[in-house]
Amino acid sequence: MLQPRTIFLSDEFKIEVDDAHAYVRAEWLQPVVEERFVVEAMRAHEAITSRKAERVLVNAMQVSVIGPKTKDWLANIYFALYCHTPLKKMARVMPDNLFKKLALASVTTRASAAGELTYEIRDFSSEEEAVRWLLEN
Repeated sequence: MLQPRTIFLSDEFKIEVDDAHAYVRAEWLQPVVEERFVVEAMRAHEAITSRKAERVLVNAMQVSVIGPKTKDWLANIYFALYCHTPLKKMARVMPDNLFKKLALASVTTRASAAGELTYEIRDFSSEEEAVRWLLEN
């Protein structure tokens, strides 16, 4: 089973890794301003690429409301960055807030519509479901 250890922790964001399972877990601990969102998202990207992660869990339960500029960046740039990594699966635990959930879902839809993603992204309502899917072969 997974045994993640924390490699980064701030008031807003946490990154855990389990190198034996090529797994990285990122969690938003509280909402942040958009500039900080991008900084922390890139910190997660660095951890994922440097560890050659194949499975990523993003717990977005406490994520900020994402504005149009950040949604464009996520859909057009951020998700494409992972196409040049060993990433196979990204699971996102979605917030309960419908507006935040729809914003995040629209980003994934736009990124997938470009047809360039080399990995699978799925959204979940619980972390247990997400981890189960990530660990399937």
